[in-house]
Amino acid sequence: MQKTIKIRKFAVVAALSLLVIAGCGKKSGPSGKTDTKKAVTAADSAVTATKLPFALKEGKRLFSHYCAVCHGETGDGSGQYYGLTPTPANFTDKAFMKTLSNEKLFKAIMEGSASVGKSNMCPPWGKSFHREELEFIVTYIRTLAVN
Repeated sequence: MQKTIKIRKFAVVAALSLLVIAGCGKKSGPSGKTDTKKAVTAADSAVTATKLPFALKEGKRLFSHYCAVCHGETGDGSGQYYGLTPTPANFTDKAFMKTLSNEKLFKAIMEGSASVGKSNMCPPWGKSFHREELEFIVTYIRTLAVN
């Protein structure tokens, strides 16, 4: 059981790394930084290829069930509850998503959005999910701004 959780955590971290790499798309510049795409090893790719679909599917399932009612199925903030003030976050806005770290998203879901200085309309979900499930949701939310 513990080994499975560790493998899943590794897969989530690898998946997030790949999403960041794919989202950046920047080449090495005059600062001398190396291209991070070359840092991905074959082992990382193999684990990600087998685990990423589960993480995304589970993240989407949880998001659709718990979050989409306010944030919308596509994450654009237009859920079933119209007229919320302030409006729910638009996770499809690339500029907005660049301002949020994974840690901040995780904390907002776990402790409620008020814990990160946002509205108190989004409740704390920390006691409703396992840590791994929260990581799956964060992983899925990150894909909404990419598509």
